[in-house]
Amino acid sequence: MRRVGRSLRCVSLLVVASILSCRAVAEPSTEGALEKAREFIRAKHYAQAVSLLEQSLAGGSSIPPAEILELFGEALAKAGRYQQARLAMQDYMRFYPKGDGAARVKMRLGALPPETAPPPMLATKSASNPGDTTNPDDVAWSMNGSLSSYFIRDDSYNAVKDISIAPNPSADPDAHRLHQNTFLTTFDQLIFIKHPYAKTKIKISGMDEHRMRPGEVVSDQYGLSQAYVETVFDALDLSVRIGRQTRNAGGVLGRFDGALVSWRMSQMLRLNAVAGSANISRFDAPLKDGRFFAGGSVDLRLTPNLDVSLFAIQQNMRTLLDRRAVGGEFRYFNKNLSVLGMVDYDIHFNRFNAGTISSSYTFEDGSVVAGSFDRRRVPYLASFNALQGQPFLTLYDMLKFRSQDEVRRFAIDRTPYFQSAMMSYTRPLTDKLSINFDATTTYVSGTLPSGGVDGSKPLGREYYVSGQLIANDIFAPGDLYTGALRFARLADSYVYFIDLDARFPLTEQFRVSPRLRLGYREDRNAPLQETTILPSLLLDYFVTRNLAIEAELATKWIDTAAGNFRGQTRDLFFTLGVRSDFGSDGIAHCVGRLTPCLASMFGATHAEGKAAGERPAAAAPALSSAYLFEVGARYWLGGARTAYDYFASDTPTLKVSSLSYDRLVAQSGELFFRGDAREGLLRNVFLKGNIDAGVLQSGRLLDHDYPIGDLGSLTRSAASGRTVSATIDLGYNIYTGERMRVGAFVGWQSWFDAIDAKGCEQIGLGAVCFPPISNTFRMASERDHFKSFRVGAALDVALTDKLSWSGEFALASTYLRATDTHYFTFGADPAKGRGGGFEAETAMKYAFTDRMSLGVGLKWRHLSADALDMYGQLLKYEVNRIGLFAQASYRFGWGDLLKRD
Repeated sequence: MRRVGRSLRCVSLLVVASILSCRAVAEPSTEGALEKAREFIRAKHYAQAVSLLEQSLAGGSSIPPAEILELFGEALAKAGRYQQARLAMQDYMRFYPKGDGAARVKMRLGALPPETAPPPMLATKSASNPGDTTNPDDVAWSMNGSLSSYFIRDDSYNAVKDISIAPNPSADPDAHRLHQNTFLTTFDQLIFIKHPYAKTKIKISGMDEHRMRPGEVVSDQYGLSQAYVETVFDALDLSVRIGRQTRNAGGVLGRFDGALVSWRMSQMLRLNAVAGSANISRFDAPLKDGRFFAGGSVDLRLTPNLDVSLFAIQQNMRTLLDRRAVGGEFRYFNKNLSVLGMVDYDIHFNRFNAGTISSSYTFEDGSVVAGSFDRRRVPYLASFNALQGQPFLTLYDMLKFRSQDEVRRFAIDRTPYFQSAMMSYTRPLTDKLSINFDATTTYVSGTLPSGGVDGSKPLGREYYVSGQLIANDIFAPGDLYTGALRFARLADSYVYFIDLDARFPLTEQFRVSPRLRLGYREDRNAPLQETTILPSLLLDYFVTRNLAIEAELATKWIDTAAGNFRGQTRDLFFTLGVRSDFGSDGIAHCVGRLTPCLASMFGATHAEGKAAGERPAAAAPALSSAYLFEVGARYWLGGARTAYDYFASDTPTLKVSSLSYDRLVAQSGELFFRGDAREGLLRNVFLKGNIDAGVLQSGRLLDHDYPIGDLGSLTRSAASGRTVSATIDLGYNIYTGERMRVGAFVGWQSWFDAIDAKGCEQIGLGAVCFPPISNTFRMASERDHFKSFRVGAALDVALTDKLSWSGEFALASTYLRATDTHYFTFGADPAKGRGGGFEAETAMKYAFTDRMSLGVGLKWRHLSADALDMYGQLLKYEVNRIGLFAQASYRFGWGDLLKRD
């Protein structure tokens, strides 16, 4: 988020707006960078791994991701750059003293040459260090994460895509969102559970954008970039990952909601199966477009240096074929050379989707020459592309008027191809100095006119050249200085930039990073020149090892000259934020759950008793019961909002009305229960559910009819109503330990809201409610019934013997039946449709006795859906309810769990 300032220019492309709407390169994703860096390290190409990880660490927050920072230190050490490796490892121990890799990093740090080795740190148990588990049945676990919140006055200077860098067709569409007068809050949590026979990883990463732009309604937008559970069963060489995740192999094109199963049959053969729904933006609800895919791939290790993968994948939009592709990938590594390639061919369209190859060679002096060639469709060919420029919402609607052959031809015509070639050279001059040069050329084709949609002209050939000098540890350990010269020959202009960056630690806690960008742009077709000066200052202060404050101030001066015209632009940018990191780890005794104790199915034995001095299991209380039950009641207080947009047809081309029932105060009572089977055939199975009912009060209805001709109106009414919901979930405890319990579940939810709007006041446009109408008259009502299928995970952690924390997250696929009634106009208008959403819950509980506890928490429910009404017109619904709750619960059990031979 915090990067050197970028230029103003942003080239819009009609056909490739989803991929290349503006010029830039997104930084490599964490998952992709880690995967490639590990491949380089396995092949002993340490310089390439260091270079790749440096790019990943170059941007973002002042506190780097734990996994990348750990791997960066390892790669530096293996490359013989011990001083830099020591600094990276010390940074890891400072940021993540109880992280999953703390023990590993500590051991590597102690193994470095002892010239300036720091004093040994206190040992901490880590889930990743088998030496921490003295009993083969013990389970090590760790939990770490971060929570950050930033106020951003305006970050267009660093979020607008950089025109001096070649475009990247694989860029995340969320990577360059503008935040103006926005509170940006992010949350990341990573949990590891390790047993000699199996390992589980749980990862959740999300954000909230609270926008406060002048002249706009304050709004929140919630996004989820990752939310998955992954378990690796060592005894079977089998791994399973379920949830929102990212994959760029086997024909999968990035982030998706679904499942991935991998089975290594031998050292030479691995089978992979994947299924799910593509997720373009982290802000999209699950299953948003109704496009589902399934595929399989085979990974072959032909030689110790050569891996080959073959894949087949098919994607459907409901029952209609969207994409069907086959392809292959290969990876070759030896001591100095690495080569990677990929081909993707669509057998439905009989067209190549993509062909890429990249290679690098490392010389004995550590310098690296790299090159790549990439030719691909942007976006990939799919029947869905035929909808671009058409007045249809779905392919089903389009096929009412067009044949399948026409849809296929339109999809091909709407999909241009992108081509790029790159060469780079990196050389370490000394231990503290390195240089980098790179050159790239790109080409984006045009599209053909068809189906009433105009074609587009080719963007043409463009060239990008840059040189960079990097210095580190010049005046103080940890300082960094970068200078770069960049040139780009674009389709319409020449661009020149000078970038100067510095990072200097004044103390261990305080770091300053001044930056300066100087730019000049000259139009190739007109007498237009533009000069840019962009200075900025970034300050990082570490209050503690786990708490950092970050502030950045920048200004942008742009002078424009076009003939006799002279223009000036002056902008100010400001960001202030705080980030907190948290973590915990420990060792628990195996109690026979699926993930840590799978080996018992294959003849391994497990101790039944507890080691001396162990505390009672918090997640499985010391009640003598084979079946444990918890029942309780809650009071839930918060806010609620129901809103939808109404369109003139079954496509979102012309919005005619928006209704928003907002500022509702929601109060409800809830009864909940959970039952766990702790032995017998149903061992580890649990059943839980809840029912709540309440009122919605003190809200308003904003009814906005958009002008058509001379018509248009904006009115306000008082709103209130009632709400009721019921949920039932069936799940399985993947792991239960002394201090933690992890479960996965599927379930069903029914949620009904009834809201009435009374009175009417004209607050803008028109005169529908002038003079105002009394609140004794009911003007409109909304009745919404959501029926949802849920998939989720639940986590319980005992912080102390009395205090515990629980969290729960579920993704939902929903069916909506709604009725909008306007009593003085058209009457009742029923609608039905489908959509998705999620529900998240977190709570802190304090146990006063072994059976009785009190707690407080936060619960958030979000659903959205697209529906068609009785007139065949589209409605886009969004429903939110979020609030705090207080609860009391009671536990009891049946049966005898403590009988032992």
